[in-house]
Amino acid sequence: MCGAFVFAADLLRHVNIDGLTVDCVRASSYGEGMESSGSVVLSGLTTDVVGRHVLLVEDIVDTGLTLAKLKAKLAEMGAASVAVVTLLNKQSRRTNDMVPDYVGFECPDAFVVGYGLDYAGKYRELPFVGVLRPECI
Repeated sequence: MCGAFVFAADLLRHVNIDGLTVDCVRASSYGEGMESSGSVVLSGLTTDVVGRHVLLVEDIVDTGLTLAKLKAKLAEMGAASVAVVTLLNKQSRRTNDMVPDYVGFECPDAFVVGYGLDYAGKYRELPFVGVLRPECI
């Protein structure tokens, strides 16, 4: 499931773009854990991006590794441009020069859940973003 689905739904209610197409791609490096594995798995993209301007809607940008690989893959597939909007930007964990084009909020170096963000498939349904307490793991 796409962690950004709640944010994306709210964002889509506020844009008016002719010819808008929405697709979901899963780009994950977490698996069941709380730390990125560094290995990125991409799946699910069905839209032809050749010559199109792509806006990636992210729930959280952490190390930036997954996003950098996804942007490179979309460029390789022929996208005219690739921009990124993220609900949460965890700059303190960045391991590359990835900078989202649009940021909702800066996020502290903590594992957060809710509003679509999960831990091992849990807590997505929370109507807020909160720090996951150790006893909830």
